[in-house]
Amino acid sequence: MTTSTTSGRRSAYVLLAVLSPVALLMLWIAATQLGWVRSALLPSPASVLATLQEMVSQGYSGVSLIAHVSASLLRVGSAFALGCLLGVSIGMMRGRIPAVDAIFLVPSELLRPIPPLGLIPLFILWFGIGETSKILLIFMSVFLIMMINTQAGARSCAEDSLRAAQTLGASRLQIFRHVVLPSALPQIVTGMRVALGTALSILVASELLGGDRGLGFIVLDASNFFRTAHVFAGIILIGLIGLVSDRGLAAIGRRLVHWEGKR
Repeated sequence: MTTSTTSGRRSAYVLLAVLSPVALLMLWIAATQLGWVRSALLPSPASVLATLQEMVSQGYSGVSLIAHVSASLLRVGSAFALGCLLGVSIGMMRGRIPAVDAIFLVPSELLRPIPPLGLIPLFILWFGIGETSKILLIFMSVFLIMMINTQAGARSCAEDSLRAAQTLGASRLQIFRHVVLPSALPQIVTGMRVALGTALSILVASELLGGDRGLGFIVLDASNFFRTAHVFAGIILIGLIGLVSDRGLAAIGRRLVHWEGKR
């Protein structure tokens, strides 16, 4: 493939990536300006922007916007980091050690189909309505996603690569580190991106557990009082955090999994 062809495809990709949100914005403006949808259900972009500016300057519910964002980032960040750490560790062992896989098989498959909202009453009973219950609710979903993806990646390691490493005298630890882990990295990176999106979506559910700050709190509280513009403002902020985080993980993935090609 020539350089000019690659450059042309890259330019087309960037153009489409820019045009798609612009088209959605234009459709949103048209729907509100032409009266297709009532403003109580779909506020105009100008109204949402004004609400965001108000929240930046005055905060929401007596708390600054920075405090709301920081509270949500702390919950998501700590749960995501812990879920990735344990999920990758156990997933690698499940992928290569049958006994470990057998231990976690039934518990993980029982928990995986249960929606986080269904666990909220139990988490309130067990851990109260403080930060612990919120973080654990997000952690559980991240952990399960990372464990399953890492396990699949570890199992995808080619037998020829394993035999070649054994022939060269590599120890089990060296094989695990230099053969199995690189083979699992593409699945791990993909799992991290999926888990991050899931963590942000569960953030709103976790902040049902009480408290007076967080982006999820803004969305839920504003919806209770039919402040639709505030609901959209909170959703947009969560979406922007997700977009920036996902692009960051994708960039890290391109560096870690450079042999897989550009995404």
